[in-house]
Amino acid sequence: MDIERDTRYWYAVYTAPRAEKKVRERFLESGIEHYLPVQMVTRKWHDRMKKIEQPVLSGYIFVHILPEETQKVLMTYGAIAFVREQSRPAPIPDNQIEQLRKMVEKSTDEVEFDVSALSPGTPVRITHGGLEGLVGELVEIKGKFKVAVRLEGLGCALTTVSASCLEKL
Repeated sequence: MDIERDTRYWYAVYTAPRAEKKVRERFLESGIEHYLPVQMVTRKWHDRMKKIEQPVLSGYIFVHILPEETQKVLMTYGAIAFVREQSRPAPIPDNQIEQLRKMVEKSTDEVEFDVSALSPGTPVRITHGGLEGLVGELVEIKGKFKVAVRLEGLGCALTTVSASCLEKL
């Protein structure tokens, strides 16, 4: 991807361990446009069940910045480094962030993230339901069909869908 100086791009930023939500607050205070994909999950402790907000990608937050704003991001306490490609922060295409956002917001099942290199599968579109229109790749993991949305240089976001909700592209 060719980088233009006056265009905002999405980048993935590594955070300190378990600091994603604190970094989100600091970005908000600093006016840095960001996206932290989170979902409500039920966790069981020995004495109770509790719903908690949990990041989909542990250790990452996304920023939407101009290329010259990278230092401002890194000056934020808890933001460790950019995900890099060829020694430069690796931009993520807008449509991949939008696909991830749609998956996280509309999925009725927990969204998983898989960093293993999935071999390219069948491209599919979800035809109905809350994720209607989402385009991804069909994968089968442990007997369940899932739709994967790839994020350049990071891996795949995955959610379970019924095969009857899919059409082959």
